[in-house]
Amino acid sequence: MKRTIHTNALCFSLVLATMIFAANSSLDESTRDLNESLASLYAAEEISLRRILETKRYISPGALKRDQPVCDGGRGEAYSKSDGCLPPQSHPYNRGCSKYYRCRSDS
Repeated sequence: MKRTIHTNALCFSLVLATMIFAANSSLDESTRDLNESLASLYAAEEISLRRILETKRYISPGALKRDQPVCDGGRGEAYSKSDGCLPPQSHPYNRGCSKYYRCRSDS
């Protein structure tokens, strides 16, 4: 993408330089042809850059399939209760307990 932006900037500067040159001197046919070809090249690069920068701003048609639950939970259950919806905990709480506190488990 950076390459396209640099190419785009190069084409723009070439077109600008050609236009300045054309304004300061008389145009012959080869200079006019060069100016037209550079302008068309710049327009093509601008269109391709727009296509690259345009991202999808919508969800795919299959994302919301009808009559299919999002998770494996039963009807009317919260998503947090079913196992398939939430990822496993990254750092589960496991501190252990000393006999001084009289915990239920001997961990």
